[in-house]
Amino acid sequence: MKKQKIKPIIIAGPCAVESSEQIFASIKQARERNIDFMRMCLWKPRTRPGFDGLGQDGIKLLIEAAKAGINPGTEVLVPEQAKFIMDHVLSKVPNAKLLLWIGARNQNHYIQREISRVAASDTRVFLMVKNQPWISEDHWEGIVEHVLAGGISKDHLILCHRGFTPNGINPHGFRNIPDYSMAMRIKKKTGLPMLIDPSHTGGTVPNVMKVTNEATEHDFDGVVVEVHHDPKSALTDIGQQLSWEEFDVLVKTLTKQQADSI
Repeated sequence: MKKQKIKPIIIAGPCAVESSEQIFASIKQARERNIDFMRMCLWKPRTRPGFDGLGQDGIKLLIEAAKAGINPGTEVLVPEQAKFIMDHVLSKVPNAKLLLWIGARNQNHYIQREISRVAASDTRVFLMVKNQPWISEDHWEGIVEHVLAGGISKDHLILCHRGFTPNGINPHGFRNIPDYSMAMRIKKKTGLPMLIDPSHTGGTVPNVMKVTNEATEHDFDGVVVEVHHDPKSALTDIGQQLSWEEFDVLVKTLTKQQADSI
């Protein structure tokens, strides 16, 4: 008999906060599914200029989500953004939990440490760290070491694999190439939970499903997935955001893995 696993961590929601209509629709769907954190990015780093989030103007929507019993999750680029979100959301909804994360493009170790220091100041805050864009196991380990040096507790730190920038060989047309074996080695070395981000790995809805299915063959602890109430109208990552109905199919894949592991 295989070892029983704990419930996978589910982080789901739109790529970026776009409007009140979008977020209230997402809150309704997220509440029905009892997810752990709803993805709600206020700031979006972009390869080229375009919609890069509502910024501070969107903080009221994170507060609304927290009031509705939804724990918000958002990427932060600098420590000032982390402090802004913590101060506003947790002061208005003291029983809320927050997920902040350091994205793949954010490879300034001074900033990584300082974001960790800010997040570590409140036990209601969890910090997630994604791997860097280029393939380097040593660098990925270094990110974790820098973040831990900032003071965050291991009990409040989560890792996330979002693939590596393709280097010519990409038969499935992924947005980023997964290295599941490396992710598992990092998980074992650090003793930290490791999530898979099939959205930024896959890049298209079919590939999001493919990556999720492949990831179930490994010991990932959950998923971070982009879900939009109307994907065709999304202002960012339009090709890879699932509908909530497609998200339900993805969760069934994870549920099957859970049943098979018992």
